[in-house]
Amino acid sequence: MSYVKGLQEVGEGLYAYLQPDGGWGWSNAGLIADGDSTLLVDTLYDLALTEQMLQSMRDAVPAAARIDTLVNTHANGDHCYGNQLLAGARIVASERTVEQMTELPPEAMAALIEQAPNMGELGAFFLECFGAFDFSGIELLLPEETFNGEMSMDVGDRRLELIEVGPAHTRGDTLVYDRAGRVLFSGDILFCGAHPIAWAGPVSNWIAACERILAMDVDVIVPGHGPLAGSGDVRELKAYFEY
Repeated sequence: MSYVKGLQEVGEGLYAYLQPDGGWGWSNAGLIADGDSTLLVDTLYDLALTEQMLQSMRDAVPAAARIDTLVNTHANGDHCYGNQLLAGARIVASERTVEQMTELPPEAMAALIEQAPNMGELGAFFLECFGAFDFSGIELLLPEETFNGEMSMDVGDRRLELIEVGPAHTRGDTLVYDRAGRVLFSGDILFCGAHPIAWAGPVSNWIAACERILAMDVDVIVPGHGPLAGSGDVRELKAYFEY
């Protein structure tokens, strides 16, 4: 599929917010709206990027003026550091995701950015990966509602399935599946056009997660990074891990 950046509709009431590049820190998010009910899948790496995303959603979808529920698919900061802008929402994640979220707080990233110019080649590489992001002023807002395994929730009349498939990319990776809409928000279980990284593993779990996605009835997959995807992209990633 073509890489259309920004907010785009991927199904009735289903939206993907795609960031450019798809590499380190440039993650995607999603919006699900039904009537006056809304759910956001992930926030972005810093407050300015998250606010820009939320404004584009408010401009396109009137119901997004208020986000009722936020689901964090996993613990990496590029999917949760913007949470504080959703302080009034119900925030949900897997139990293992919440446990892992505190291990690399945003203030640690801010300190590394400040120290990087004095860290030689390693510091230069760190700035190449993360220098575009502003980690100042971020107060990590943790999900207050957790689950293990699977959980269902409603957005208006729309039923969503939260499916924990980690540890793989991280310890608590979660898929958000709209069965009726045939759309899957995969989090970082799928990197499309970018190299995956296994912070947790084992790789066998990631292969099993790919197999689970391939067994789903899905037309569009919103990956954690990169352009919109389909089952062929999942098969390619699975084959890579098997290799």
